[in-house]
Amino acid sequence: MSRSGIARLAGVAALMLLLCACGRLFNKEYVSITRHEEPTEMGAAEVPTFEVHTYIGLKNAVQSLISAAAETGTIRAVDYSGSVQDDVSKVCQDVTRDFPMGAYAVEYISQTVNRILSYYEIKLRISYHLTAEEIQSVRSVTTLGDVYNMMELSAANGTEHLAVQVSSLSVTERALSGYVEAFYRKHPELIASMPSVRITFYPAEDTVTKIVNFDFSYRESHSSGQEKLEALNQTAEAMTAEYRELEEWEKALLLCTTVTKSILNNVGGDTAYDALVMGAAGSEGCAMAYQLLCNLCSLECQVVEGRLAGARRYWNIVRIDHSYYHVDTYACIGNPLAEGFLLSDDELRLRYWWDVSKYPVCDGELSAQYALEAWLQKTNALAQAQAESAAGE
Repeated sequence: MSRSGIARLAGVAALMLLLCACGRLFNKEYVSITRHEEPTEMGAAEVPTFEVHTYIGLKNAVQSLISAAAETGTIRAVDYSGSVQDDVSKVCQDVTRDFPMGAYAVEYISQTVNRILSYYEIKLRISYHLTAEEIQSVRSVTTLGDVYNMMELSAANGTEHLAVQVSSLSVTERALSGYVEAFYRKHPELIASMPSVRITFYPAEDTVTKIVNFDFSYRESHSSGQEKLEALNQTAEAMTAEYRELEEWEKALLLCTTVTKSILNNVGGDTAYDALVMGAAGSEGCAMAYQLLCNLCSLECQVVEGRLAGARRYWNIVRIDHSYYHVDTYACIGNPLAEGFLLSDDELRLRYWWDVSKYPVCDGELSAQYALEAWLQKTNALAQAQAESAAGE
């Protein structure tokens, strides 16, 4: 083949490759990308001033003013495509509805737009229904666990108001409601009485990034609660000092009898302080007292809320040697220990009701009779050994 023929074939092959590449190119889907713009802040101005070029930049500038709790601000729209007046109105409406800090703190935004030579000057006046200090106090966290930690600290410190900003779909009303109560039930040594909490989302629960506002209310002042906690913890420390090195079944037995012996009046109080310090408590106070004593003795325990004969009832579930048992210290007051100590699910459900899905299965093999007999045998053997030692001396 001649050189000219080879050249023509090479040209045809190149053209075919180009056409195939073009075909693949035109068969692809197109993605439209909107330019992201961080507004430029002009630091020399007395009033916060930003320069923007796009709708996104305009929106970010307004959000920056709100985040800084600024009451006034100026935005210069330079080389701006679109209607500045329409976009400003839309941004001001959107940020008070969809932007977390705007929905949380802003009452209204007024704006004026003026054309100055080659740019538009936008002046904003922002009114808040919160103080600058309240806006600046909003804490930023990243996970549901972080929110839980903040709730725990607030409840333990007697905080009346907490606001956190979080970006997580896991932070919902269902996930948060009841958490403070659960923390209180688990740690009666940290909170004197159960607080109540009201939860509000800004802008809404189902948005990714939102501010969650908590309003706590307490039965008593923080100082009064701390005084009670100090007295309670000192009393509980003294009650458990001799039990901490015992076996788990021994701890469970002696702590149950400690609670029952502390109650002089089994009507009234619902806190561990009422039971152990004041000596007057109902089933809730007894359950909270047993929880506290178990905590001090490193015995796994939890408070159960259920019903007995149609009335609300509280008791505990305790773990002993990898098995779980029901312990109703309130039922043991003035009654044989077998009435409420080391009961299984089968034994308890004949009289009690509780949501079994929330608690571990109680099917251990120990019983109140076994614990009492084993403890009596141990104490008798110890007494005999001490007597023989004294006689030998």
